[in-house]
Amino acid sequence: MLAIFYHVIYFIGLPAILLYFYLKFRSQTEFINFFGALASKDSRENRARREQVEKKRRRLKVIFVLVLVAFLLSWHLVTSELVNIRMKGEIRYAATGIYAENPVVVSLGPTYNVENVVETIRNKEERWLPNQVEKVVDLDDLANFKGRIAVYRTYDQRYIITHTYLLPYPVVKCFGFQYVETDDGQLKIVKKDVRTIFYPFDPGTADDTAKLVG
Repeated sequence: MLAIFYHVIYFIGLPAILLYFYLKFRSQTEFINFFGALASKDSRENRARREQVEKKRRRLKVIFVLVLVAFLLSWHLVTSELVNIRMKGEIRYAATGIYAENPVVVSLGPTYNVENVVETIRNKEERWLPNQVEKVVDLDDLANFKGRIAVYRTYDQRYIITHTYLLPYPVVKCFGFQYVETDDGQLKIVKKDVRTIFYPFDPGTADDTAKLVG
C-alpha cells in the first residue's frame, strides 16, 4: 500500500495540484468577471460579492504557493523511497506468475548523510568493497552533491548505489556493478552500469542497474 501511495504522489502529484488550482482560479475569474459586469449597474451588493471573491482568490494564490513549495521540497524524498521499496521488492517472473522478491543482503540508507556512507564504505572494506566501487563511481565526487544516498549488495552479486539529488525535480543517479569471485579469491567485475532516472520515468527501474540481462 505504501508503494502505491508513493507512486500516486510521484506520478500524479504535480499534475493534480496544477489542475486543481487551475480549475479553482478559472472558476473564481469567471465569478469576478460576472460580478464586475453587474457592478456597472451600481449595485453595492454586487460590488461586495466581487470583492469577496477577489479576497478568496488572493487567499487561494497563497495556498497554491505553499502547497506547491511543500510538494517540490518533498518530491525527492518520495522518489528515494520508491527506489528503496523497489530495490527490496524486485519484480520477478516465473511460470507460476509475477511475484516480488527482496534480493538485498545488506544495505546502507537511504540517508541524507552522504559523507558518513562514503566513510563507511571505505572503512569496512570486506563488506563494502571500496576498491571495486571506485572503478564505477568517484566517492569523493559523490559526497560533493547534496541528496539522499543508499547502497545495496544483493545475493546475486550486484552492488548498487543510488543518489537522489536534493532538487525540486526528481533526479536519481544509479551506479552499479555485478561481480564474480575468481579461482584465486579475487573479485572481478563482469558488468558495470551508470544511469540517470528523472521524472516522468519510474525511479523503481533503478533495480535494473548492473543486471546481466537486458
